[in-house]
Amino acid sequence: MQFLANIYNELITEGGLKAALGLLWSFILTSEGYPETAIEALVYLLVADFILGFALAWRDCTLRGDKIRHGAYKFVAYWAAIALFVQVDKTLANALPMEVSSANLLIAYLGANEALSCLAHLSAFGLPVPEHLVKRLTRYKEKLEENEPRKK
Repeated sequence: MQFLANIYNELITEGGLKAALGLLWSFILTSEGYPETAIEALVYLLVADFILGFALAWRDCTLRGDKIRHGAYKFVAYWAAIALFVQVDKTLANALPMEVSSANLLIAYLGANEALSCLAHLSAFGLPVPEHLVKRLTRYKEKLEENEPRKK
């Protein structure tokens, strides 16, 4: 269950920023056929994050099997969480007089999480990123590492 603790840590670190970005992303994608476009974008971001992380680890000679497994587990955990939230939405639709879409907000939040990860990888490859954003991404990575559950 170590991978669940790692995923949880990744999701809660900088939660406020990710929530704000997720809401912005949700608002933008609403005009493009939300949630279908959000799900598609999340898949692209997950794949891009995995490929960029793999390429970075390859370049730095830090390729580790546990990190690859973490990426695969994260993919499965995300889709299980989305499926659960879809079921919660269906239940809430019957119980509440208004429509609530927690699944859409979760998809947007996960998308923001993956976008930040991709941006951090691209920055490590030398993509010119504004200095204040590099500092924020560095703090984010440091928080992830300091909060990472230790193996027993």
